[in-house]
Amino acid sequence: MSQTEPTTPTPAETVDTDRLASIRSMEAQLAATSKTVEPYQHATIAYRLGLAYAEHPTGPPEESLRRALASYDAAASLFDPRFDPVEHARAVNAAGAAHRSLGDIDHAGELFKRAAALLEGHGRSDERAAALNNLGLARAAQGRVPEAIEHFTAAIELFDTTTPDGMRGWVAGLLNRGQARSAAGDEAELRAALADYNQALPEVDSSEAAYHYGLLYFSIGVASMALATVAPAEASALLEEAADSFGEALSVFTRTGFPFQHALAKYNLGYAVERLDGVANLRLALACYEDALAALDTRLHIPQRDQAFTSLVRVEDRLAEWAPTPGRAHHFVSLIADAVAEDRLPLMRDRLLRYLALPGPTRHKALVELALAEYWLGVERARVLIEAELGVLVDLPNEFLQVSLEARLAALGQLTAEEAEAAGRALDEATGAQLGLPQRLFVRDFLYARGWERP
Repeated sequence: MSQTEPTTPTPAETVDTDRLASIRSMEAQLAATSKTVEPYQHATIAYRLGLAYAEHPTGPPEESLRRALASYDAAASLFDPRFDPVEHARAVNAAGAAHRSLGDIDHAGELFKRAAALLEGHGRSDERAAALNNLGLARAAQGRVPEAIEHFTAAIELFDTTTPDGMRGWVAGLLNRGQARSAAGDEAELRAALADYNQALPEVDSSEAAYHYGLLYFSIGVASMALATVAPAEASALLEEAADSFGEALSVFTRTGFPFQHALAKYNLGYAVERLDGVANLRLALACYEDALAALDTRLHIPQRDQAFTSLVRVEDRLAEWAPTPGRAHHFVSLIADAVAEDRLPLMRDRLLRYLALPGPTRHKALVELALAEYWLGVERARVLIEAELGVLVDLPNEFLQVSLEARLAALGQLTAEEAEAAGRALDEATGAQLGLPQRLFVRDFLYARGWERP
């Protein structure tokens, strides 16, 4: 029998192991600390253990949250609100968060209200602000929007913006109040929502708080689109602002990092530009709806997929009247060919990265279809597209360049001799214009080895 070599745990495995060990240690401490003899210490450990269960589930999330609730309830029963109002409020606030995550919004709201009341005049202002922010979220979820806005406003005024934690809370409060105002739907509240978002934006760094940065821009886009409906005289400018905001949100809501948020931002970008009208905007909308569909899970996001598909068909039907082409890929390459130079690479990058992530045969088919659509445009415009494609591929591992070249050769093989000669010339010119000498040699050697003859 051979001996298995010991393996080095990955950083994620090490962290999970450490967290589990920490939880087991706290469980042992709790068991060893008498409720009767040391009630305060027992309650403190129970509260911390509840936080650990909630923040680092060791099993199914719902089960971990229920264990957390049991710990919070134990802590709250031992922290006397008359003598330990801050500690009792912390346990109650944490229990409210767990109930909210479990879907019991009404109970959560009452707990947040109790915590906020207990913290008035006690502890740090940030703690009461956090409880009020949570209460606002609960009231918003209950449809009690005016109350939610009132609680968010109180929280915003309380957060200490001179500390990092206080600043994060202040930004979250502005974001939450903006979303509550946006949900109200009337023009005044939508404008107030946009003011909230723009007030928060300068304090959010995309590299340090990517999710909140993306969510702020996404929310600006949603509010701008809604305002365009109720303020038609400003519709065009507002829809352009919405499109720019969704584009900025997509700079952090990437397909791999935040797939669901990526899909929502893509869909909303598509809807904003569709409303701006014109062939180029409709083609961009079609590409966005395609990308949204590709990012949505076929099992988990059925309503969203249905909506995206309905929108895709609607735009496709309009384009069939205005600018008929053989298919969606032809609309996409026409979009890039007609775009300004600085927009070509980002558009091509999004599409190529999605195609390159597909399984082998599906990827090859998609890349061949893309290449054939490029050649359909004619030599000059095809060269612009191939340059954009090579501009993306040079920054990726060589294996992706190779699979793209294989697909391009397969596409050339489906053309007539005359078409293949013109297409080969476009490929050669794009290679010369876009690539440095080492990369040019690599590409041409790769193609020569597969029987390609330079025109």
